[in-house]
Parts: sequence; structure tokens; C-alpha cells
Amino acid sequence: MERARIKTFVNGLDENLSGGIPKGNIILVSGAAGTMKSSLAYYILHMNAVREGIRALYISLEQNKPSLMRQMDYLHMPGDPDGLVEVLDLGEIRLQAQSGGWFDTFRFAVEESKKRINYDVLVIDSLGALELIAKFEQPREEIFRLFEWLRSTEVTTFMIAEMPVGQYQYYGSSDTDFLADGIIHLKMVEVGEIEVQRRLRVVKMRETDHSSSYFSFYFKEGTFYVTRAITDF
Repeated sequence: MERARIKTFVNGLDENLSGGIPKGNIILVSGAAGTMKSSLAYYILHMNAVREGIRALYISLEQNKPSLMRQMDYLHMPGDPDGLVEVLDLGEIRLQAQSGGWFDTFRFAVEESKKRINYDVLVIDSLGALELIAKFEQPREEIFRLFEWLRSTEVTTFMIAEMPVGQYQYYGSSDTDFLADGIIHLKMVEVGEIEVQRRLRVVKMRETDHSSSYFSFYFKEGTFYVTRAITDF
């Protein structure tokens, strides 16, 4: 039986994902700085709250909550629609400090939010910041445990992963490319001599037929869109 799906609400993308992302999947949203990774992840969370009444949690480990909320308000996505969205930043998580290390504190904060609002969509912004703050001593083993724990929650999770500009061979870190159920890659492409265009590609998505081609990716009047990419020249 086909699993239920979480829509992205990106115009032109859900039809390329057999209706959306399978519920419970862990998705890497990868790309270099400026490709709108955080904005896309928050947009998916926000639109599911507004359109579907789905509760969500956004964990911001790089940007404090007031700054994130100003950014999203500018993009016509005001915070906490109808009490369905909770945002926690690094400072708020530290207030819940537990014995046993920072990752235990992070896990406790996420689980306590689950008890409060029973969310079904989670965004972790970002994976790199989590690894740095938690000071993983055995990254491969601890990343594996992180993914196993997230899967046990049966929550649809988006993990933002920063990528270097230029040539690369991975979208996340350690074994995350293989552990993730899906990868959405965002990048900037020079089109002609003066134009720069954002592109989006679904690198992989388990249990989903999808195109592996790049699409033009843009935001206009409160909505994200993908369209057939303009040919480079």
C-alpha cells in the first residue's frame, strides 16, 4: 500500500514527486550559501500548517529565532500560524540543558516539543551546526544513531546541509547521503554572462518516481516555483 505523502507546495514540484514526499522520510536539503535552503524548508513546514493543519517544529541552530522570523515574515510566511508551528533556537534549547552532553539536550528538547504539540514535520537547520555543537567523537556512528532515532519518531524530517561552492562528491556529511531517504539539491548557475539562476534537483527520493533533472527554482509573491531550466549558453 502506498504511503501517505507530505506536499512541498512548490508549484510544479509535487507532480514530479508522485504527489509529495513519503511521510516519515528523512530528507537532506543541500546546497551552497544563498540557495534558499532554509527558506524552502520553512516554506514546506509553513504551507503544510496553513493548508493541511499539520503541526511542525523548526530547530534553528545557526540563526536566532527573532532573525529567522523577520526573514520569513519578509517572505510572506509569518510565524506560528494558528499555533501549529513551534520554532526553537540554540538559546532556547540550552535552557533545557540535561546531563549527558549537548546531543542529549537536543534530543530532549525535540521530544518535549513532540509531547507539547505532537508535530508531524521537523526541520533541523542545520546538520553541520548540530555536528559542530554536539562535538561528535565518532561522527559516522553518531550520525547513524541520529538517523535511527529520527526514523523511530515516524516524523517527516528535513535536514539542511551546507555544501561548498564548486566541485563536490557529497551532499551531506559522513554517510548522510546514503542514510537519507531523499536529497533535494539547490544550486546557483550562471546563465549567459550576467544572469544567475537558482536550480533545484531531486537527487533521490525513496518510494517515488521522479525526474533527476535540474529545474529553475524561484520565489514570487509568497510561492516557490520550479519550471524547466533555461539552457545554458
